[in-house]
Amino acid sequence: MSLAELLVASGVLLAVTAVAGSVAVRAQLAFRAQPEVADMQQRTRVAASAIGRDLLMAGAGPVSTALAGALVRRFPPVAPYRRGQADDARGGVFYRPDAVSVVYVPDTRAEADVLHAFDLGSELLVDLAPNCGVLVHERVCGFTVGMRVLLFDPRGVFDVATVTEVAGARVRVQHGGLSSTYDGGAVMAEVTASTYLARPDVATGVLQLVRYDGFRTERPVIDNVVDFHVDYFGDPSPARPLPPLAAGDPPRSATTYGPAPPATAVNDARDTWGPGENCVFMDAAGPLPRLAQLAVTPSPVPLDPAWFRDGPWCPDGDHAARFDADLLRIRRVRVRLRVQVAVAAMRGPAGRLFAKGGTSATGEFFAPDQQVVLDVTPRNLGAAP
Repeated sequence: MSLAELLVASGVLLAVTAVAGSVAVRAQLAFRAQPEVADMQQRTRVAASAIGRDLLMAGAGPVSTALAGALVRRFPPVAPYRRGQADDARGGVFYRPDAVSVVYVPDTRAEADVLHAFDLGSELLVDLAPNCGVLVHERVCGFTVGMRVLLFDPRGVFDVATVTEVAGARVRVQHGGLSSTYDGGAVMAEVTASTYLARPDVATGVLQLVRYDGFRTERPVIDNVVDFHVDYFGDPSPARPLPPLAAGDPPRSATTYGPAPPATAVNDARDTWGPGENCVFMDAAGPLPRLAQLAVTPSPVPLDPAWFRDGPWCPDGDHAARFDADLLRIRRVRVRLRVQVAVAAMRGPAGRLFAKGGTSATGEFFAPDQQVVLDVTPRNLGAAP
């Protein structure tokens, strides 16, 4: 082999080695990024599972009380703001694009009609109708210390409290301020009340998705969230009254959704509406809807957030925990969640791949943001036929 041939062969070998080395480095960078991509996908799955499970159950109500049936017959089980002891509505906030609250009664024995209630300030003593069956008439079953319970009445007033004592048919609950007296005509039942919202982590300032239990605890669900947005779709038709029950008919709601109005010319002194009226019906030759017809289609239509802040207000405009009657229309919820990789060195410039830019300049080392869009139609929010 001549010297020239040796030089050519060495050059080719060096070129092939350089290419192979470059490919190996790029493959190594891509390999290092894949676990982070898998972690982001796992985080979106965890969040989607938690939110989807609660939304699917939203509105489930008690089954063996005087106010049995879906909660949407009384108040909105889904709301676009934080609910609970730290309640946005009490502060005048009725819509947040990055929050959704869900209320439902799980499959439980802990549900009973309220006979009497005595407010002791931060606590409430509640005498309940026995619910243990025909052989036990002196106590209630299912309620335990530490249980979260829902108190609500036919007008759409509701509160969430915590059981602190059970003695026979009397239950003591702790609350952060009640919006009603609940002395007869109301129901108490075990409840799941959750708010999912985005908030900055105290230590890092990066957004977290957290779950608030309506009382004291906010628990992180996932970290490194860059976008959490909730949209709502609702019944385009206003609430309407249903024909009176005939003899032998099974019990059902008096309206397609929302609280039933008082009888014609009967005035409920507990609200500011006139005789025969409430927040969803006005009395003019019979109950007429207050809400507008949004479209001719029966399918859910997008709900403008402005409609959640303009009334009519339930139970009325003076109530401390009032809500907009349009919330009763909600039938479908769409959640958009986007997460980012925690390591800034795996994020490139801000753009389509990255909501928040990082320091990486090598495409093989990119771990792009992951996004999930979740559409849920809660099975307990459908209007009555």
